[in-house]
Order: sequence, then structure tokens, then C-alpha cells
Amino acid sequence: MSSVAAVLRSLAGQIPVRLSAVLPMPCPLCGTGIPFDGGPNMFCSACLAKMPMIRGKACRTCGAEIDGIFDSCSDCMNAPKPPWTRAYALFKYTDEVRDCVHLFKYRGRTELARPLGRLAAGLLDETSPHYDAVVPVPLHWRRFLQRGCNQSALFAKELSLRTGIPVMRLLKRERHTPKQAFLTRKERNLNIKGAFSILNSTDAEKRSILLVDDVMTTGATLSEAAGVLLNCGAARVDVLVIARRQRN
Repeated sequence: MSSVAAVLRSLAGQIPVRLSAVLPMPCPLCGTGIPFDGGPNMFCSACLAKMPMIRGKACRTCGAEIDGIFDSCSDCMNAPKPPWTRAYALFKYTDEVRDCVHLFKYRGRTELARPLGRLAAGLLDETSPHYDAVVPVPLHWRRFLQRGCNQSALFAKELSLRTGIPVMRLLKRERHTPKQAFLTRKERNLNIKGAFSILNSTDAEKRSILLVDDVMTTGATLSEAAGVLLNCGAARVDVLVIARRQRN
């Protein structure tokens, strides 16, 4: 009887996979039915066309798409060097990408973590270093209660499932800070100063860490978080974001 039950369970587990091969799945943004082929893309072609992915040469410092012979964009060459070694960004910050991030971040559309995480995994290739951990930027508990989730943690989980890099909760948000979106670069740096602490310093020691968040603008939040990890002994910190927003 146990062997029969095992076979039935195995068959039941394959039903969603079999159905997805023949039935269209809804695009998580517009609802259009699309065939799911098991690949990383789960958006329809029309939506994805409005969300330009950064596919070419990218700035190693901020992840922005660049041309020319240099490894960094002009903004980064004229700005203080951040604490991380390399940055990856999935999308340019267009209006459509902004809307997608806002749905994910503020409107409870947590199912968007899956396609975003799957696509972001494609940013890591044979030239990427080995990472010991994916670490999401944490939220303060008050903001977590407002939103009901930490979008960076959900994104990190899906990225982990696709890459096999384990998620580690290493950082704590020490204080509630005003939103960075409406602040100048100087105000952002002051606002986020001292906002993070390490949960256990020995967990970061000698690890190569991929720090993930939703959007990078000036990089103030990521710089503060990366600095805490490096000060606690991390061997290397790189950052990965859903979108790279142009600095003002």
C-alpha cells in the first residue's frame, strides 16, 4: 500500500508541471495567458518589451548599462568608491519597471518575487565569483508591519532557489528612518547612517556575500549595509538590485 501511495503522490506532484506545458499561465503584470516553458521568463512579451533589461556591458560599480572602454560609468568615476566590489542590476528604471516594483513593494503583489528572482539569477554567470550567502536588506519592524512583507527578502529567496546560494539573515534594521525616495544624496547618506547592525558578527566572517535590494539610486542604503558586513569580517560584498535608477 505504501508503494502505491508513493506512486500516487509522485504523479500528483507532476500534474502542475504537465498542465503548465499545455495551458497558458497568466502574466503576473497584465494577466495575458502565456505558455510556460520552464525558463526564467514569466512575463508576457508585451510587458517585458516595456521593461528593458540591462543585457550589455554594465558599470561594475552601479550596474548601469554603459558603452566604451571603461568598467565604470561617468557618474561612478566622479563619485566616492562604494564599499562593494561589483554591482548587478536587472532593469533600467523606466515607468513600467517602477510600476512593477511598486506593485511588488507596496501593493502586496508578492507573486512578482518569483519572475523577478528567476530573471535576476541570469545576471550571475561564469565570470561571477562564488557567493557564500544572499543577504537581503532588512526592513524596520514598523515598515514591515505597514507592508506585510520584506520585498527584498522575498526576492532573495527566489534568487536563492534559482542559484543554490543560501539566504542568510545577517543584518538588523536598528531604527525607523524616513523614506529615502524624496531625499537628496546628502540627506540620504545622513538618514541611513547607523541604521543597520549585524546579528552575529561571526556569521559574516570570511564570507563572500551578495547583498540584494529592490532599487539603487545613490546607493546610500546599500553602502551602509555593505559597510557593516565588511566591518564584521566579510571577505567580499557585491550587490544585486531589481532596477538601477538614474541619479538626480
